[in-house]
Amino acid sequence: MKQKLKLLRAALLSVLVLAGVELAGGPQLWASGGGEAQAQTAAQQRQARREQERRRQIRRARARHRLALWREHVQERRRANPDRFDRGRRGENVLRARILAINPTEAALAHARGLRFVQMRTARTEDLGLRIVVLRAPPGLSTQEALDILQAADPAGVYDFNHVYDPSGGQASTSGSRAATSPANGAGARIGMIDAGVALDHPALRGARIESRSFTDESNVAPSAHGTAVASLLIGNDGEFRGAAPGAQLYAADVFGESVEGGSAEAIANALAWMARERVVVVNISLTGPQNRALDAICRAMIARGLILVAAAGNDGPTSPVAFPAATQGVIAVTAVDAANRVYLSANRGPQIAFSAHGVEVEAAMDDGDYDVVSGTSFAAPIITAALALRVRNASTPEQAIAALSPSVVDLGAPGRDPIYGLGLVSEP
Repeated sequence: MKQKLKLLRAALLSVLVLAGVELAGGPQLWASGGGEAQAQTAAQQRQARREQERRRQIRRARARHRLALWREHVQERRRANPDRFDRGRRGENVLRARILAINPTEAALAHARGLRFVQMRTARTEDLGLRIVVLRAPPGLSTQEALDILQAADPAGVYDFNHVYDPSGGQASTSGSRAATSPANGAGARIGMIDAGVALDHPALRGARIESRSFTDESNVAPSAHGTAVASLLIGNDGEFRGAAPGAQLYAADVFGESVEGGSAEAIANALAWMARERVVVVNISLTGPQNRALDAICRAMIARGLILVAAAGNDGPTSPVAFPAATQGVIAVTAVDAANRVYLSANRGPQIAFSAHGVEVEAAMDDGDYDVVSGTSFAAPIITAALALRVRNASTPEQAIAALSPSVVDLGAPGRDPIYGLGLVSEP
């Protein structure tokens, strides 16, 4: 009997050795199948994660390409028409020979005509108690010289360049993970956006209530990656993708279009005045540029009438101050943070920062009908805009709507308001 047991043990040992299993420290015979299955599952999970990251990298690259392509398209139009542009005092882009006169007197305009300036047109800002007149300088003068002559002739008058602005969207980041917000029902809310054109036929926007209008010298709106992304983050709704306030009515002003002079201060002023006429209480502005006296005046007038302006802080880096119009007094400046609540590396900083919102690695609609992952303060501002538009419905004043955000604000960075995060993060609209 003992001999048979020895033979059985020897046979079993041979089987185990042939199977590659050690008696000490190795898996038990009856557990080997489960171990292989677990190892296979873990490998599949690793592969799935690698595939997911690969797809995200592709989407980041696509978004970076589409946004960069559109910005390059805008810049290329400007480079191809150097005679239409000039430089201001600080080297900023301005429209050549164009001066904006803010609330000029008839005597001042008559004197300007006597100096051979041509009164081209008047911006439609009368509902805000403003009159912005566009003057063309006589030949032979630089735009700077023309501005100095007008100001010297009318020291009490308010004049400025017709500055040119750029969209404030950043790029796709290579770090962090996609942040998301929980959308709210935007029914009854009215939101404005001043940006580039929106692709109204995108699945996320196809059923939305959008009134779109061009404010360039072209009548047709030109769809863009930037404008489409911002609109989708505001009110988009397509399956699992939802913006911050789906169901809200959107008033979309295209101030770029295909115009060589797209992005001008005059176009932005006309777009803001349209928002005021339509009684759009909360307006999102995702473009940046230098300070402009005409835009300062119209922003102040809108705020004085109870409208709320929300603007992206800019993406020129942490050493750059908050850009205009976000830096204008009374405008709510927004910066972007990632899913770990770290500030976007390229975000501008300054005391004007009011709130932070997720704007790094967020999914947004593109003008080609697809979705991509984008980053920038442009894509954080819509969260704050939507949050305020939703609260305005139950508030009697803008101050009450802004105060209603307080319970949902998470303080980040230094205690209290700081130049990096502002008052803190608003993650839920």
